[in-house]
Amino acid sequence: MSNLENKLKKIIDTFNNINKEIAFKDIKKLSEKYNKNINVQNVLFQVAKKVGDIDTSINALKKIVFIENNNIAYLSQLYKLLLKKGLFDEALEKINYILKLDSKNYDALRDKSYIHLLQNNYNSAKEHIENIPNLKDDDYFGYNIKGLIYLKNNYFKEAKSFFSKAIQINSLYIDSYNNLGSCLLELEKLEEAKKIFNLAYNIDKKSVSTLMNLGNILSLQDDISGALKYYNEALNLDPKNQEILSNLAICHCREGNEKEAKIFYDKALKINPYDYKLMYAFCTLQLKLNNFDGAWKLFDSRLLIEKNQNKLKNFDLVKDNLFNNLKINPDDKLLILREQGIGEEILFSSIYPEIIDRFDDLKIEADKRLVSIFNRSFGKKIFVEDGYYSKNLSMYDFDKVAYAGSLIKFYRRNKIDFDYKDYLNARKDIVSVYKEKLNNYKKKLKIGISWKSVVNIYGSLKSLSIKDFEPLFTNDRLIINLQYGNIESDKKYILSQNKHFEIFDDLDLFNDIESCMGLLKNLDLFITVSNSTAHFAGGLGIPTILICPKKSSTYYYWDTNSSSSIWYKNIKVLGIKKSISKTIEDINNILDKNNEFKFSN
Repeated sequence: MSNLENKLKKIIDTFNNINKEIAFKDIKKLSEKYNKNINVQNVLFQVAKKVGDIDTSINALKKIVFIENNNIAYLSQLYKLLLKKGLFDEALEKINYILKLDSKNYDALRDKSYIHLLQNNYNSAKEHIENIPNLKDDDYFGYNIKGLIYLKNNYFKEAKSFFSKAIQINSLYIDSYNNLGSCLLELEKLEEAKKIFNLAYNIDKKSVSTLMNLGNILSLQDDISGALKYYNEALNLDPKNQEILSNLAICHCREGNEKEAKIFYDKALKINPYDYKLMYAFCTLQLKLNNFDGAWKLFDSRLLIEKNQNKLKNFDLVKDNLFNNLKINPDDKLLILREQGIGEEILFSSIYPEIIDRFDDLKIEADKRLVSIFNRSFGKKIFVEDGYYSKNLSMYDFDKVAYAGSLIKFYRRNKIDFDYKDYLNARKDIVSVYKEKLNNYKKKLKIGISWKSVVNIYGSLKSLSIKDFEPLFTNDRLIINLQYGNIESDKKYILSQNKHFEIFDDLDLFNDIESCMGLLKNLDLFITVSNSTAHFAGGLGIPTILICPKKSSTYYYWDTNSSSSIWYKNIKVLGIKKSISKTIEDINNILDKNNEFKFSN
């Protein structure tokens, strides 16, 4: 045995049986002398890895693969360490080299897709994982990766099956439980998700991810005290975790606890000044409290939330005019752009009369379903279909371009600024058509109902069941459908109960907004959950009772604490305090005591 071999044997023996620090020091010193010796560098790599010095381990492996550049085993060890360090591009380079040597290398193919996943290249990740026809039967990590890739590509049911397979292989692999729960959450199966997160909690009660997931579920279900319990447990384990601090702040925002929300808000933003979701949550709390100065300073954070920004057109061209830089003179040629949802477009349009009075050279883009409505309601043909200017170079012909919501702060600075009446006008001919159709029911109270929000994510949190509304069906009332989307099963249920439900089958409530508004104008009362039709009713001045099933589903424009909306004087807002049946009972009492509904906020 050579002298060098004896030294290496002694270092290994010292590491295993005497003192790891001395052994590590000795092998580092020896590697300086034998920096091109594979055996020395291999021992250094192994020792450094075991003591947690990844950088030294990586450097040793780099020296080895420089000498043995076709050694797949060493290349694999190297890319996995690079991956652990978050050096994705370097890791990908080594993986691609392995695949040149062995195009069917299982680990390399799987981990290449994993890196694309980590880099948010979800389509590429899916493409690469599908290059493996069949994952190994015992590869729970591979099934977990494939599940995550499908989850990020919005293939929720497929993702669910992959996570379930990973758990079947390794019932103690907690990541797959958390991922499966997150998948069920996307499918809006909250109770199933909670059960899965609880299984993960039983495996490891100190998993920060699990504690946060349980907190998130309970927060969505309005169990704020339960959510805070889990968030605080997670915070005790990881006191500087920005996401936990942010979630705590958002939880307190939902509860209206300004003081507590501000404490966690400040701590979270100190760690991550770009948490726009948190900024917007705190902004909405300020709006609910009518603290407009503080709210409007944060209001543009809504545009920077990732899921919102992805929906905005030409954001890069507009962003310089936003935030504190937005200054517009009356002589400026101004283009106003719409934002994400049609409901908020209606909400923001309440300031259009004031903007039209101030600016002579003005164009406003709108959802194509709203162009004729806005041109008629606001008395000027300045409204054009979304993208008319913003999708081409003519956008540059304007002095200033701004999103509608970014102009709110100039026109709604105090509570008194919200003292406006209905501002939308329905077409008189359509109003007359529905008046004639309802002529046979003159003696009955005409009540429109809408019970679902079907467009937004987690729409079920804002939705009720047609069965919840069943007690409203009485002989002295005509219940009229204003629910868009597929309601075939709801319709069959009501008919099976021998209830009369007035449904205009030829009316497309989602696309034909002119007709929807014409029908709304014939109602004595509209009862609804939060959806776009609620905003139309608000803008038309229709007496409306709006039900908010969950605090997590409410928005700054619906205030369950005051049972009102500062934005729409004609809307009475009801949160479900005890049960939905008790809330419907309260509505029945309102109906029995009133012939005319004039809500004044």
